[in-house]
Amino acid sequence: MLSTPDEHAGPRRQSVRKAGTAGLLGTAIEGYDFAVYAYLVVFIAPLFFPAENRTVGILAGLLALGAGYLARPLGGLFFGRLGDRRGRRFALVVTITMMGSATFLMGALPTYESIGVWAPVLLVLLRIVQGFSVGGELMGAATYVTEHGTGRNHGVLSAIVPFGNSLGGALAPGVVGVVTLLIADQAMGEWGWRVPLLLSLPLTVLVLVLRTRLSDSPEFEKLAERQDVTTGSPVREVLAHHRAALLQVVVLSASVMFVGLFAVSYLTLDMQSTAGRSPGEAARIAAVASFCLMPCQLVTGRLVDRFGRFRLQVVLFAASACVVVPTMYTISDPGLPVAASVLVYVVFYCVAGCTFIPAFGAFTALFPTRVRYTGSALGFGIGSSIGAGFGPFLSSYSADLAGNRYAAAVLFVAVVVLGLVASWTMRPVAGPVAAMTPRR
Repeated sequence: MLSTPDEHAGPRRQSVRKAGTAGLLGTAIEGYDFAVYAYLVVFIAPLFFPAENRTVGILAGLLALGAGYLARPLGGLFFGRLGDRRGRRFALVVTITMMGSATFLMGALPTYESIGVWAPVLLVLLRIVQGFSVGGELMGAATYVTEHGTGRNHGVLSAIVPFGNSLGGALAPGVVGVVTLLIADQAMGEWGWRVPLLLSLPLTVLVLVLRTRLSDSPEFEKLAERQDVTTGSPVREVLAHHRAALLQVVVLSASVMFVGLFAVSYLTLDMQSTAGRSPGEAARIAAVASFCLMPCQLVTGRLVDRFGRFRLQVVLFAASACVVVPTMYTISDPGLPVAASVLVYVVFYCVAGCTFIPAFGAFTALFPTRVRYTGSALGFGIGSSIGAGFGPFLSSYSADLAGNRYAAAVLFVAVVVLGLVASWTMRPVAGPVAAMTPRR
């Protein structure tokens, strides 16, 4: 007997919910694990990168932050190949295991005082492991979730992974902020910084159990049924037939990651150095902004389904460029009430964070199913290593070189323009996911 559409509706909705939950929670843990270092760098840098000049130590700590991003392309290569050949679910189980283990070990590391130069070496190596796993996680989760979608919910499903990442990004400063309230500053600098890192372990176990109970995405299962899963090198296929799409993903991902890390990392340090905010206070402000961002991202997903990816990308990029200078001016004034700084920072943070939503929808729509994981993960890995790996450092360096902190805003606007060019030239390939992506 033939099944009616209604007979499949219930199981399909349940499958979409499970996929969305697994993608959301997994990227939330990955986002927390990867972002928490940025809010602990002021405590970690003196312990692992001792220097007479505090600024030099902080810059060294930011370079360690960037090391994690530089490993993302390698993670994209490895997990893209794994996901396109063995399945999306299998690759995502491996990514969450690697990330959780690396973060827990980072919290258990001895400092420079105990083991000398091995302390910063091991710290950087663990950051590299984190970046390697994120290189496969974000686009793997995006691929897995969007391959469960339909033409009516592609924007919403595209929002799940950035939403989960934002949830992790909100948990990171939130946990750091709470810990700094409970633990004295001196103790925080001695051992309290370890607590947010060690908390990763139970969260990782929870997500790992959830992911091992999932089936693979419907599109990959259909590919396997047709015996059309790539047996060769998906990387070679991407480079041979999808070079333009790969370049577009690299440029757009570099742009949105630069914009996002400018809000998350650079501005939180900037408000500490210019307005005298304490690390804990800056973390709590960032946590408020992160929690405000999440509903904005879900709304943006709905708007993508209604108005199309390109229009939303233009509006969000343009808005972020318009508010960056007022934001920097407001948060640097110590005479303003904290509420004013929080409000302006939240507006900028939400606009910058929402630029990810239409971008993530585009990344997975540019490649056919058989190489979708590899193409999107490799392009995103390269782009994020450039935009996020060097972004906070280049923002700080440009301001220092010019002797004017607003030089970082000029760099910000230039990056936004590059992102708009990349978005303008994108054309989704023929296929199910491309059909879900509204044309501009």
